[in-house]
Amino acid sequence: MKKNTAKTTSTQASADPSRQLWDVLIVGGGTAGLGAALYAARYNLKTVIIAKDFGGTGNEAHLVDNWIGEPGITGMDLMNKFIAHVKQLGVTFVEGTATVAKKEKNQFRTTVTSGEKTTTFLSKTIFLCSGMKHNKLGVPGEEAFSKKGVSYCYTCDAAFFKGKVAGVVGGSDAAGQAALLLAEYATKVYVFYRGEKIRAEPITAERVYSNPKITVMHKTNVTEIKGNRFVTSVKLDNGKEIKLDGVFVQIGAAPDPTLAKMLGVTLNERNFIRVDKESRTNVSGVFSAGDMTDGTTLKQFITSAADGSKGAQQAYLYLQKQQGKEGKIVAY
Repeated sequence: MKKNTAKTTSTQASADPSRQLWDVLIVGGGTAGLGAALYAARYNLKTVIIAKDFGGTGNEAHLVDNWIGEPGITGMDLMNKFIAHVKQLGVTFVEGTATVAKKEKNQFRTTVTSGEKTTTFLSKTIFLCSGMKHNKLGVPGEEAFSKKGVSYCYTCDAAFFKGKVAGVVGGSDAAGQAALLLAEYATKVYVFYRGEKIRAEPITAERVYSNPKITVMHKTNVTEIKGNRFVTSVKLDNGKEIKLDGVFVQIGAAPDPTLAKMLGVTLNERNFIRVDKESRTNVSGVFSAGDMTDGTTLKQFITSAADGSKGAQQAYLYLQKQQGKEGKIVAY
């Protein structure tokens, strides 16, 4: 999978980030995390953001047409702009995966792994903004042919299918976008969807159905992915077998509740973090924003950025109160 190559060295302090007490520690480098970091820095809070891949799944967006002022920008380019903006404000970026988070009195201890190195960070507040992980089909052949024709990132791998046949599983807007991008390279694209009509945004659906390279197979489920060294075909629940060179799985995503559970954060029945309208959780000092929360059903760049910014404001007020001060926010 292609990674965002934006440089992620520390810009806020030359000292070892793990030997400092941070006002704000953010887990997740996508739109929500970067939005939180931006506003935390504007409130002059000492902020560190931790992620395995900065930009997150936003990097995978082929075209972003709904970010105000940037029509038709790629997800990767938009994320690079976000990252550059946040770095200008002096936020420290640390590449790694947060594996453990604990609350100790009024501080948080977060363990971060990067390769074989394990580091512990201390912070006064923590933001959970790690988004969601791609769902898998769970059919025979999916794991065996992962990265051998099975992909979950169409912007990363579409170009490898020039002159080949590709399949997309799913009916969401992401699935539609995947099919359209693949059609720019592949000779033929199949969309396998269990429903009667794909549920992409109207403009995306119209483009999919009108593209001569794309065939949508409705009321169809992939039951097996077959191949030798690489994918050669898929079996369907109607008994048919379709020959192709790759399968792009676009059937949604789910949040990882691991850190939230460690911190005692309340989840809903689908493991999304419960937040109030200000991105606060039930645990004082713990905030959450973006796709992994139940704050909104509209999972978009703009809503994630807004969630992060609201949470940063509340973190500032929380820290002011901890110091016996009354934080003032001017509303316009």
